[in-house]
Parts: sequence; C-alpha cells; structure tokens
Amino acid sequence: MCARRLAGALLVALLAASIPAKGDDLAAAVKAYDNKDYQSALSIWRGYAQEGHAEAQYALGVAYYKGEGVKQSLDQAIAWFRKAADNGHQIAMFNLGAAYWEGRGVRQNYAQAAEWWRRSADKGEAVAQYNLALCYLSGKGVESDLHKASHWIALAVAQNHPDAEQVRLIINKEMGQSGAEADQSSRENSTDSSKTQPQASLTAQVDTTDYVDTNYTSASAGAGGAVARLGGQGSSAVSRLTSGTPVRIVKTSGKWSEVQVPGGVNVWVYGRYVSELGTSARITGDGVRARSRPSATANSIVVGRYAKGESVRITAVSGDWKKVSAPRATRIWILSRELDIHPGVTQKWLNRWQAASRQEPTSEPQTPAGAASDTAPSRSSEKESPALFRAAVVAEPNVKIHGRPDPSGAVIALMDMNTPIKIIGSKGRWSMVQIPAGLDVWVWGKFVDERGDEASINRDRVRIRSLPSTTKESDVLGVLDSGAIVLVVSRKGDWTRLRVMNSVSGWIRSTHLRTLNAVTDEWQARWTAARALAAR
Repeated sequence: MCARRLAGALLVALLAASIPAKGDDLAAAVKAYDNKDYQSALSIWRGYAQEGHAEAQYALGVAYYKGEGVKQSLDQAIAWFRKAADNGHQIAMFNLGAAYWEGRGVRQNYAQAAEWWRRSADKGEAVAQYNLALCYLSGKGVESDLHKASHWIALAVAQNHPDAEQVRLIINKEMGQSGAEADQSSRENSTDSSKTQPQASLTAQVDTTDYVDTNYTSASAGAGGAVARLGGQGSSAVSRLTSGTPVRIVKTSGKWSEVQVPGGVNVWVYGRYVSELGTSARITGDGVRARSRPSATANSIVVGRYAKGESVRITAVSGDWKKVSAPRATRIWILSRELDIHPGVTQKWLNRWQAASRQEPTSEPQTPAGAASDTAPSRSSEKESPALFRAAVVAEPNVKIHGRPDPSGAVIALMDMNTPIKIIGSKGRWSMVQIPAGLDVWVWGKFVDERGDEASINRDRVRIRSLPSTTKESDVLGVLDSGAIVLVVSRKGDWTRLRVMNSVSGWIRSTHLRTLNAVTDEWQARWTAARALAAR
C-alpha cells in the first residue's frame, strides 16, 4: 500500500467572507485583525464568544494559536477550538482532529482524531474528508474499510482537494478485482484491504455505522501500547498489551479504566490447590492466592484470590506451581490515556475481539523494577464491576438463532427450552448471544487443514459465514486466524461447515429469553455441563 501523509496541520486562516454578519461586528473584527489591530478584534470576539458564537470562539482559538494580541497558548487555542467545534464549527472540528492525531495540546488518540474529522467531513470540509479516507484506508483510528475510504475520497475529489485524485487511484487499486472474476480466496480471505471487492460506484452513500448495544465501551490499546495493572493500590504487577489490542472498558475511575482483555491473563497458583479433571481443572481451596510469579517470595505479587471450586485453564507447570487463567474477580486497570476509545461497539470490533479471544493468552503479570508513576484505584474504594454478559435461559422450545437481528436472517441453530445463554449485546428487540455448545458456521474449504480427527484454519482473518455462499443473505459472523482449532461437521461443494465453540455469536428475539438477575450457581453449573458435553 502506498503511504500517504495526512493533512495534519491546523487550519488557522480567518476569512471575513466566511463569517455571517452580526451587525457587521464580526466581519469588522476580522478586518481589524488582518490590519494587526488585535485588541479591537479581540474585544469584539470575546463578547460574542461568551454568548456561544462559534465563529468568534474559533477566531479566539486562532489568536491564541498564533500568539497575536494575546500570549501564545496551545492549551487556550485547543480550548476555544473545542468550544467552537461543540457549536458546529467545521474547521474547529478539523483542528481538534489534527491536534489528537499529532498529540499537540492533548493526549495523542487516533480514534478521537478520526471522530472529529468525521464530524467535520459530515459538514463538508474537504481536507477532513481526505484525512478520513486515509484513516479508513490505513485502519488507523477506525476499522479498515475500503468502501468507506472510497466514499470519503470521492467527496474530497468532488471538492477539488489537490491530493484526493491520487489517493482515489490507490484505493481503486487496493480494492482489487471485480466480484465476478475474483478468485474465491480473494473474496473470502478476511479483511485484507487489497482483496476487498470494489463497489459499483465510488460515490455511493455509506451506511451509518451499525452499533451494537452493550454494557461496556469498546477501545483499543493506543499507539504506544498499554500497560494493564492487576491488583489494588500501588500494584506493580502488569501485563503489556500491544498497540491495537481490542479492550473492553467496564468502568472508569478518575484517570483509570477498568478493562477486560481478550483471552484474559495467566497467573500462578501453588499446584496442590488445583485439581485436574480430564481437560478441566478446579481450585480446591477457598481464598487461594493468584500470584505474578511461580513462588511465594516478595517479588511475586498477589494479584487476586480464587473462590473454592472455581474453574481454571492450566497453561503451564513450573515445579510445584501451575500457570492458570486468572480468577474471575480479577480486576485489570489501564490508564485511560493509553487507550483509543471508540464511539461504539461495531461488528468489526467484535470480530477483532473474538479473533483475539480465541488465541492462547500470552500476557501474564510481570513485576517491573521501577515503581508505578500512577496509582491504580484501591480495592477498598471500588464498587462491584458490572458483568460483561447477562445470564439467561431459553424460555420456549425450538427457538431459532439467526445470523443477524432480522427474522429473514439465516437460521444457524435451534435451541431447546431452558438452555443457558449468555447475552453479550442487543439491538432493538434482539439479543446478541453465545451458547454453550458453540455454533455451526461455514468457511471456504481451502482455508481448512484436516489431519485425522483434527482440523485447523490455515490463514489469518478467514471469514466465517452463516451460509455456504458470499451472497448478501450469508452473514459474516466473525473471523478465524491461522491455527484456530475447529471441528468439521459437514461439507457442501467447496464449503466446509465447522463447529466453533468460542466467541461466535448469533441473534435471538429477546422475547424468547428469560433474563436472570445474576449468574446463579445453578445457571453456571448448567452452562459448564453443556460446554463439557459439547467438547467431547
């Protein structure tokens, strides 16, 4: 992909013709400013700015940015640009985007940059449309989407942005072959932008982002990655996340965000307290300590405690110690400034989360030499965190699970009455759910390697579908990465039907479910039993 530089510099020109006259005062202020009579201009702008006039607020931002008539202050400039942007000023919106992109006067945050550019682009600002197209082309700050990139660059071309036509040619090239002639692997292999089918028209309108209602906020580790801290106040037990790792924000406390990370983290437990039962394991004591290292020495931090009978997954053994999945009650904290927070939960973000969750956790608590410069919230001041799913049971017999929240969507499973269900999101009258037995999905057969009774995916970002086709009726339910272990159920032509146990979700009419107030012992036991039965 040919790299293009975004137009990141702030726009700070003042044009009298662009300011609607209000007793001609504002136009006169611009004229005075151009004649270097800054005090006269500022006295007019301040009055109107206090009344909430966007043009006056933007003009004060320009004055502080340039240091003309006032002491130069980037902080003041950003503050006035923000006020103007909140009142609908499209250039101020662009400037906030540029500030977030470059980390000038604010903490660098690509997602915030893209969001401000989107607002500016919606109002017709050509340079914002150009930048937003490059964001969608590169996948920086937003989910990579060539169709949206082509939409925004077409608008910039129509406004004669000087570099837009060249970028449009790059996007056309990235979008690749026509759908009728393309090789199936190009069409089915994931989100690789160079293999996405082109739209018929580059100027076609892009649908409004389709958000899913959840009880968490979607985010990603920022450009410099993120440090996740486990345990209470002053804890130095950390797990490091690479840039772009999807993160669920459960709640915020001051400058900290309590999060969930895909796959969780691994900790160490003294082996005598772990009982293995076939492929599963349980904690045999109450209040068993989870540690950052396989020892009880001072440099092995206690990061949590287990309840008796809690299920764990064993990933390694070191002497008398076992590395296992962290306790369910473990809280993970990340400084909010290290995260790119997204406007909402999209299906593409969910696909990334699901793909990351299927990988074996590689992160585990570490104990760095230096003390933390920021202190995570103390346990004593914490309230109980909201669950990331709601427990429910199927309330009727033979309930259909669909590939999308629409009765015309493909039916991907039938559920018996009283089956335990996890509700992980909702949209209107529909609930997004996960079921204990997993879901049967379809992938293009060439992406599945079979070795005896085992099968695995041989390519990254392979789409899983509700039907054995690429038509619009076949919903994309997620993606699988290379190495993912799957169970082959059946075949149809060039397609293979798989049973996927983890992280694939479907949709059920909410009226077919009975939601519980909490995760009860009975519900958990039935969920665990159903999972164990399906895994045989």
